[in-house]
This record gives sequence, C-alpha cells and structure tokens, in this order.
Amino acid sequence: MSDFPFHRMRMTRLVRPAGTPGLREWAEANGHWIVARGRIPFHVYEAYFAANPEVYEVVRVFAQGSGVGPDVYDWPEDGPLGPIYAIVFVRGLDEHEVLHGLGAEAQDVRLVSDEEVAAYRVTEISGEIVRVARAEDWTVAECKGRRGNWRESVESLSQDGGEAIAVQRDGTAGDSFIHAVNGQVVTSFTPSRPFDRQGSAPDGLNEHLCALGIDPAAGDIIDNAVPAALALASRISGVVIIDTVANVGPEAFAREFRGLAILDPEPHRLGAMISSRR
Repeated sequence: MSDFPFHRMRMTRLVRPAGTPGLREWAEANGHWIVARGRIPFHVYEAYFAANPEVYEVVRVFAQGSGVGPDVYDWPEDGPLGPIYAIVFVRGLDEHEVLHGLGAEAQDVRLVSDEEVAAYRVTEISGEIVRVARAEDWTVAECKGRRGNWRESVESLSQDGGEAIAVQRDGTAGDSFIHAVNGQVVTSFTPSRPFDRQGSAPDGLNEHLCALGIDPAAGDIIDNAVPAALALASRISGVVIIDTVANVGPEAFAREFRGLAILDPEPHRLGAMISSRR
C-alpha cells in the first residue's frame, strides 16, 4: 500500500451489470444498517463485493498539483475522432517520415480536412485515416481507425535514438499505452490497469503516474483511463494537444502549462488514407 495521499484527489464509483443491486440497496436488504447519506463502513463494502463478485470499483484520477491532467483530454465520443482512435507522439521525425512510418504511400499524402475525418467510418476492413502536425521536435499523429499492432509501429518509429508513444482508444480491440525509446518498448500497459506494466523499464514512468494521481503499486482500475494515458504522453513529450472545439485558445493553455509545446491543430492538415492491407 502506498503512502501517497491519492484519496484526496480522486473519486470512485462502482460498475455493476444490469439487475445487480446497488450497494445501499443491497445493504438494507441484507440487514446492514447505514446512515442514508453517511459514509458506508468498510465491512459493508467487503460483504457487498463478496456477495456480488461481478461488481468492481473504478477510480477517477486527477492531476496532483500543476501540469497536464486527464481533464485536458476528456474528449467527447461524438468528436471528430469518435470512440476508436490512436494518438501517436514521435520525437525526431518530421510529418512525412511519420506518415511513411505508419504505412502511408507517398502518392497518398495530401491535406485532410476536419470534415473528412469526422465523416470517416471505422470498420474492420477500412484501415485508417491519419493526420499529422509538428510541435518543436515532436510530430503528433491522429489516427482514426483500427490498427492490429501498435507495438511494432512505435518500435519502428523510435529507432536510431528516437522516441515514440502510442495511446489507443478502442473499447472492442482494447485500449493501450506504449512508450518506446531507440527501437525498444520501455513501458506498456492497458490504461485502465496501470498496475500491470510491461517493458524493459516498467517502473520508469512511476513519477509521472503519481503526478497524475495513479498509485503505481495499487491495483486500482482507472475510470478515465485514456485521458490519463494521453496526459501521461504529454508529460513525457512536453506536447499538449488542445481541443479547439472547447473554444479555449492556445494562449490560455500556454499560460497554464508553461514550458510545454502547445499543439493547436489546423482544420486542414497533412495526412493520408492508410489501407488495412499494408
């Protein structure tokens, strides 16, 4: 158990299948007296989970102090990228090199509009629509679609002294966070389960995780997992992607996150359609 005071900066909720009684409802039906609006005793929690093993608790985390937090990336599902996407941060390669590294053919690289991305429909065989933008030494790619193996991509993009981070959001195929340096994955995990980390240095990002309110030693399941993983990528890269839909200008972000590169994506950006058969 960690001594870090995570409980001060997070909230929890229970996830339960339809038809499973809530905690207070179950407690009342099973003879556990609790105050209507008071704190529920720990032994009642234990009894409830023992009687309802399909129920689990998730933790919503917040940044501990200054810096980029999950709230910056709390993007709506009906946004241009939709519910299935990946954001890739690459250090040391330009826009064309990143697109090529992701599988784009030179003749397919062109300007892609916000409207085209929003209209793109993700299917099992459709491939991806990818757009890139530059922020100092980092190139950021937004990928709408489904890719089979991001590990191979980040390893390839980070070769020869480079660095790459991929954060994937895909409720069907699975979310993922992968950080590679010099062609090798150093830390990877499922964003909702950061306690189960792999790679050559699975504890290398523990300081960043703590700063995001995530206890690396606890078995917490994270509720706002993908936003937290994107905030982690921003803390590693020093690049913050701002949501122009929120009508918050880059000047406000620059004042809040001093010393970080603010990426304010243009409505038309260099990109490509990448076939799933690459």
